[in-house]
Amino acid sequence: MDITKLSYFITAAECGSFSETARLLYTSQPNISKQISSLERALSTELFIRENRSVRLTRAGEYLYEQTKDLPSLFRQITETTRALGRGDAGELTVGVLAGQRLDREIIQRFQRFTQLYPELNFTLERAGFSGLQKALDTMRFDLILTLSFDVRPRDGLMIRTIRTQQKPAIFVSRMSPLAELDDFSKAPYVVISPEESYGGYEQLMHSCRSQGFEPNIVRLADSLDSLLFYVETGVGIAVLDRNTRLETDQDIRVIPIEDADSPDIVAVWSSKNTNPNIRRLVECLADEP
Repeated sequence: MDITKLSYFITAAECGSFSETARLLYTSQPNISKQISSLERALSTELFIRENRSVRLTRAGEYLYEQTKDLPSLFRQITETTRALGRGDAGELTVGVLAGQRLDREIIQRFQRFTQLYPELNFTLERAGFSGLQKALDTMRFDLILTLSFDVRPRDGLMIRTIRTQQKPAIFVSRMSPLAELDDFSKAPYVVISPEESYGGYEQLMHSCRSQGFEPNIVRLADSLDSLLFYVETGVGIAVLDRNTRLETDQDIRVIPIEDADSPDIVAVWSSKNTNPNIRRLVECLADEP
């Protein structure tokens, strides 16, 4: 079975449209139709029911999709790993990751794929706070950092690549605190990251509150994200945070979405002066579709 035809089939099954499949795969709709028809002839069965502007899988098509949907990415991974082993890729790479930030499953899988592609690489991951990441990047102790977009100030020589756009931020409050019963948070006590640790994080809180028409009552400035999370857990105050910390899955924490807030990005940041070739390899792997 041709891997190209199979890739066309899988994308069409997921899109429900030959024209959308053609757009995503940078080819023509007639070519998509031709390749899938060829696959159907080879299997002696129809895989799609063609409708006016859409397609849907037959029973045979559903079975084929479930059995083969992971094969193209697996084939690509096997091919890239084989090439990497043949090149004898090695070297070192040190990456800083924001302390207190939870990396989702897809990003973890991309890290795993990178280590599989370059098994000889001496690869190091370290946690640090907002300011610690920036300082280690400036001194090149970290080759690359993963942080939140609001904490990065673009400047000459700084390279930035978006890895993931996250959910909109939310208000987090301990259910064990009387604050959890509030419906109006305009007068609630707020805990926030200190501007010395993260000027962008501090400004994000101020902007979110002002967009709702009030100035926040700040009762505590935290010198790290972990400290900020602890203040929320112990009921010192409420916080506006992104949706990728440990509080998101804590049953003792009430989460109130802020629908009109800006969504932060997880970004990879590195210096253009750093000539380590493994930086771009990792960035491409992290930014790739799973």
